[in-house]
This record gives sequence, C-alpha cells and structure tokens, in this order.
Amino acid sequence: MDEKFLLETYRDMVRLRSFEKVCVELKHQDVIMDGYHPYHGQEAIAVGICRTLEKNDYLLSTHRPQGHILAKGGNPENILAEMSGRIGGVCKGKAGPMNFCDWDNHFLCTSIVASGIPLSTGIGLSIKTESKKDIVVSFLGDGAINTGAFHEGVNLASVWELPILFVCENNQYGEATPISEVVRVENLSQRAESYGIEGKTIDGNDVLTVYRTALEFVEEIRNGHGPKFLEAVTYRFRGHYEGEPEETYRSKQEVDEWRKKGPIVRFKKYLLENGISSEENLSEIENEAKGEMEEAKNRVLEQAFPSFDSLVRDVYTEVPE
Repeated sequence: MDEKFLLETYRDMVRLRSFEKVCVELKHQDVIMDGYHPYHGQEAIAVGICRTLEKNDYLLSTHRPQGHILAKGGNPENILAEMSGRIGGVCKGKAGPMNFCDWDNHFLCTSIVASGIPLSTGIGLSIKTESKKDIVVSFLGDGAINTGAFHEGVNLASVWELPILFVCENNQYGEATPISEVVRVENLSQRAESYGIEGKTIDGNDVLTVYRTALEFVEEIRNGHGPKFLEAVTYRFRGHYEGEPEETYRSKQEVDEWRKKGPIVRFKKYLLENGISSEENLSEIENEAKGEMEEAKNRVLEQAFPSFDSLVRDVYTEVPE
C-alpha cells in the first residue's frame, strides 16, 4: 500500500463523514425522507471492504446504505437526491433512504433487518450458475444474527458454496438492545462457522485491518472458495436513527470513549506518525470533501420532486412474448 493508496483511503473515509454531516443537517430540516440511519463511526468498514471490489461485484445493504454505496463509487448528489425524494435520485426520488438501487454500481438495499441475506444468496447462485468471477458482498448488522433469514440464507450459501462475503458490522447495538444481552457466543463469526463457513472477527475501526482481511477473503472467494464471513467490531457515534432518544440505553461517557477510538482519528494519527502525510495536506483533503458535499447538497435542494404521473411509472415492465 503506497502513499497514493493510503491518502485515497483517507479521502474516502472523510467523504463519507462529510456526506453524513450534510445528511444530519437536512434530516433536522425535514428534507431527507423517513428512515435515515447515520453511518458516523463505521466508515473504515465500508471503505476497507469496497477498496477490494470490482465495479461489477454486487453490494447489498440495509439500514445504512448511503455509506456503503458511496464507498463503492456512487455519486453523492444522486444518492442524496434519492434520500430527499428528488427527481435526480438513483431511483428518481421514489425509493427514499433505505430501499433504493444503483444498478450502475450493482448496488441494492432493503429496509427489513436481514432481508438482504437471502437476496445475496440468490444473486450468488446466479453468478455461480453462469460461471462468472463476480462476487457478492452482503452487509448486515449484529441485530440480523438472530433472524431466520440469517440462518436460512447463510446455510444455503454454505451448502451451495456461493461467492459471497457476509460482512457483519457489529456496532454493539441492535437498535437499543446491547448485542451482549441477546447472543452468548464471544464472537458473532462463530455463528457462521457453525454452518461450515470460515469466519473472522476483526477491529472494524482499523481501516487497514479491514482492507487486508477483506482482500484475502475476496481473492479466495473469486477462486471458488466461498462463502466467507467477516465480523467487524465497531461503534455508531449517533443514534440508531437520527433523533432517537439514545440516552435511554447508553451513556454519553460510553459514546465519548468510542469516539476516541474512531476510524478517522485513528487513521489520521497513523498517517501523521508514519510521515505519510502532513497535517496541512490532510486538512486540504478534509476541506475538499466538505466542499464537495456542500455543493452536492445545494444542487439537490434545487431539484424538483417527482410529478404525480411519474409515481406510477417503473412499477411494471413489459414481458417479452
């Protein structure tokens, strides 16, 4: 990993954080539609994983899809427009923050916990049937571990040896429930191992660890040795959804302690201490990211909402005879 790669990785992470700050602002103004779940604090996972992927690889997400699609190359203006219900969105403003797809980047998301897992299995089966080299990355939260969709989908992926990397972002809470209260295993990766899948648990706030581990798994999956399971231990800095009463289930002290271990501050420290970059250069990267997202926001706010007639379009497709 040379200097260019490392600085691009830092840029990608601060772009995600800058995008999230704009989202929080717009959500408080009631511009973003229902269902906005902040990605603050988990940037190392999306960036570390997506830096190992090809454009044609598939990515499935659930509650925090904006971070995942931006890391894979999505256009921030188009994603923000979709989240705000504007015609310039990737689904023309008709899907909202949690149910959109971006087919240019082979991305889709769903709003039901764990629902992306069986979809990943279906896509993975299609890839294997057609003997393609593409893979599927399926993001899920720790709350998905106890659902039937997880057990059914992961088991089938194992039985059929599908080209899927399951990535569990363990941010310590399933909504307001601490994961430690609902799971007895020490590492959530043990759940996948019980189905015969190789699993690893790593520090999800260390972007280089995420990248190296994902790269190893992705290469093995492309060579026919899938599926794999990666648990990335992290922490979300904001509530499960923006505006929730998070103080009812976790303390400010706990949040502050995790902020000190946040992925961006840690990676910035690494870059400075190893002489890879200067404070001035990193500040320039941060300001560029902030400016990019502010410009995207301003362009989105100028866009119109979908017309009434457009709401019934794209619902059905013609079936060839």
